Amino acid sequence: MGLPIQKAPKHKCVLSNGQEVTFRPFLVKEQKYLLVTKESNDSLEILSAVKSLISAVTDNKVDSEKLSVFDLEYLFLQIRAKSVGESVKVHLYCKKQDCDGTGEVDIDLTEVQIVKPENEVNPTVELSETLGVTLRYPNTKQLAKVDTLKDDGDKLVELLKFGIESVYDEESVYSADEISDSELVEFVESLTLDQVDKLNTFFESVPVLQHDVEFECKSCGTLNTSTLKGLQSFF
Repeated sequence: MGLPIQKAPKHKCVLSNGQEVTFRPFLVKEQKYLLVTKESNDSLEILSAVKSLISAVTDNKVDSEKLSVFDLEYLFLQIRAKSVGESVKVHLYCKKQDCDGTGEVDIDLTEVQIVKPENEVNPTVELSETLGVTLRYPNTKQLAKVDTLKDDGDKLVELLKFGIESVYDEESVYSADEISDSELVEFVESLTLDQVDKLNTFFESVPVLQHDVEFECKSCGTLNTSTLKGLQSFF
């Protein structure tokens, strides 16, 4: 007769696109993924660990590669909160000039949210009187591919290519998912620098995992305020 194996509780959260996700806490056998996110300096290794954990705790019902980075980070933080505690202690450096001291703050992970820019940028960008594009945020799979490239010019082309949802002119709308890769690359490479600047305005407005905190420096007693951004800030 085998040992009884307990069933993990189920939790839910809602992503920025309205998708409801059901997940369980991660188990002892999956704690290695948390260690990677805390100790690794390799962004691709961290991303791979986060995606593997999300696949495991959602019974492979969430395709993490199709999530935006900010939704992926938010979901991971919710999983971490339900797995090892909703509160985490973070050590931060004092901002006072000539002070090397630090302070610490307890953060309730359930209060960390995805923050969008105050003035949201229209994803539809007019490139000329007869040509325009509608943009989207690249997903984690696409961004991982961009990170593997060495040349900055190649990175820019790939990022812009992945960020185009559709192209339109006076006669029709062309979905990027129905356009060949070579055609999209050719289209991106034909853009002027001014047009690229217009597109970058949208990508620079990407939502981010963010939380404002206050802490007192243990060395000088200065009360500091800080804005934590991105998953790595909460470990």
